Amino acid sequence: MQLFCIPYAGGNAYSFLGLTKHTDDWLQVHPLETPGRGRRGQEPLLETIPELTEDLLKQIRSRVNGPYALYGHSLGAYLANLVIRRLLEERHAPPCHLFVSGAAGPTRLKPERLIHRLPKDEFLSEVGKYGGLPKEVLALQELIDYFEPILRADFTAIENDRYPGLPPLDLDITVMTGVRDSLVTMELVRLWQAETRRPLTIEPYPGDHFFIFEQWPRIGERICNTLRPYPAG
Repeated sequence: MQLFCIPYAGGNAYSFLGLTKHTDDWLQVHPLETPGRGRRGQEPLLETIPELTEDLLKQIRSRVNGPYALYGHSLGAYLANLVIRRLLEERHAPPCHLFVSGAAGPTRLKPERLIHRLPKDEFLSEVGKYGGLPKEVLALQELIDYFEPILRADFTAIENDRYPGLPPLDLDITVMTGVRDSLVTMELVRLWQAETRRPLTIEPYPGDHFFIFEQWPRIGERICNTLRPYPAG
């Protein structure tokens, strides 16, 4: 079984390092990397959802020849849903499961304020409300200068995108959410039901928008327990 992981805005493949330490050996965890960060840091950043979706598809098209699942956090959840739909359009086998966390359903209303257009200091202040920027990063100008364009590119992509409202999938979806996440309320979490004809599974965890960093052991256990009953071939 393969699990393809798509990171949040500003994240990279290393964002899932904690998860790889808390899954069983039979599950192959593949954190995906998009351009402009991590080991692809020399490539130009992408600023649209279609470009990001196509890049992710190029990474996994040839690898979905057996049982697989997808997991995305925040922006990664939005992208994972689109990637699955593209795979099905291309007549690939469907995934066994979609796991999402820290994300409202794709049909949610767009925010009134577009932060990707803000000046640098204001932009970083707004991004800081998500809780994903460690104090160590904010304390060093060099790190701020590195992460700011990456974050701005990702926020540009999501804030400029318009989700068309697509037919529900025949797919099991588990939505993991932090009980103190002020950005993604339970009402917004339930919007994921519009993406599947099957009953939605909602798993609350202690923590805020980035509860995943403290909950990797439980998340890894949940993912493995969910995928274990599926056929191995």
